Amino acid sequence: MVKKIILTVFILCSALIAQELPVNEVQVNINGYFDNFGVNILYPTVSVNKQISERTSVNARYLVDVISAASMKTVFRVDGVSSATQNPHGGADSKPDEMRHEFGGGITHLLGDILISLNGIYSTEHDYTSKTMAANLSIPFAKKNTVLSLGVVRSWDLVSPQTRFWEKEKNVVSLNAGLSQILGKGWITQLNMFYSRNEGFLSDAYQVVSFINRDRVVYYSPNYPDNRDRRAVGLRSSYSIDSKSSVQLGYRYYWDTWDVKSHTFNALYQRHLSEMVTITVGARFYNQTKAYFFKETYSVPEELMAVDAKLNASTSQEIELKVNLKGEALSDLPFLKNFFSQQTDLSASLNFYIRQTPSPDWFSRRKTLYAYILSVGYRYRF
Repeated sequence: MVKKIILTVFILCSALIAQELPVNEVQVNINGYFDNFGVNILYPTVSVNKQISERTSVNARYLVDVISAASMKTVFRVDGVSSATQNPHGGADSKPDEMRHEFGGGITHLLGDILISLNGIYSTEHDYTSKTMAANLSIPFAKKNTVLSLGVVRSWDLVSPQTRFWEKEKNVVSLNAGLSQILGKGWITQLNMFYSRNEGFLSDAYQVVSFINRDRVVYYSPNYPDNRDRRAVGLRSSYSIDSKSSVQLGYRYYWDTWDVKSHTFNALYQRHLSEMVTITVGARFYNQTKAYFFKETYSVPEELMAVDAKLNASTSQEIELKVNLKGEALSDLPFLKNFFSQQTDLSASLNFYIRQTPSPDWFSRRKTLYAYILSVGYRYRF
């Protein structure tokens, strides 16, 4: 199992205020993640939204990601069992590292002016399954200038690493609330609050903690607390500079019961170069403290141990460049006119991410992670 880093820059738009059903559309995205720690991920997605009545719409989504990771191919013997993921009985072979399939679907309904949505997700891979249910309520006030949103997410995960002869559960309950407010013409602000309760197996079965025992290296499995409360509060705002451009700013503070605290700042500038082309440039800055049980090195086995860099103190920066193109701009080109029209849009984005930690990563032995995130999307409205 490889934990994936999801990098997102939040974009405020009229959808925060409008109590409308999703439009009828099909969207296809091809995404890729590549870093200098030897992790490569390719994850295409397909999603469909369809209105089945004036007040109800349904959606479906499918995602598959293919993961290659150098750390998953390396053999570490822990209690006589290999940490390499390919062989169900321990040890390594030549099979692909990992593939995950995710299926999702849901329904959205307008009850008066109140927007209600219910969604389910099922994810499966060779050593991990996850079932998730999510419900959201969006209530407008003050002539729809104010919107209160409330959400709950419940996940049931089963961890069954190929390198062990056990199965363990992970259960997560998350609550979120948001208040969106129109402050003036072209100016929207949103306050968000988040709480999550995590219980069960919260570590990574394929990472190892190493010790020097006389003249040889001995490996142990990491050991985390079996519960974690996570909290966050954030404020984001979008302001139209003129009819062609807008700026979006955001701040988020996070803290949890593992003593991890973080600050996130993000800024985004969007510009319509023409009726057909829109560009977006963004930046994100992040820093965090380390978990109370994380240590750079361990001299003897301890009750709690962690080597995951995401639990170490760190700073990170991310820049984003995105281009959106209306499909009608390509409708007159040979071989393309059957795929592009006024009902289609194209998008392409490139994110560059850097994370620095004071101690080297447990596997790559590097303090700095560089990652590229690529995405190409096609949208068809019908």
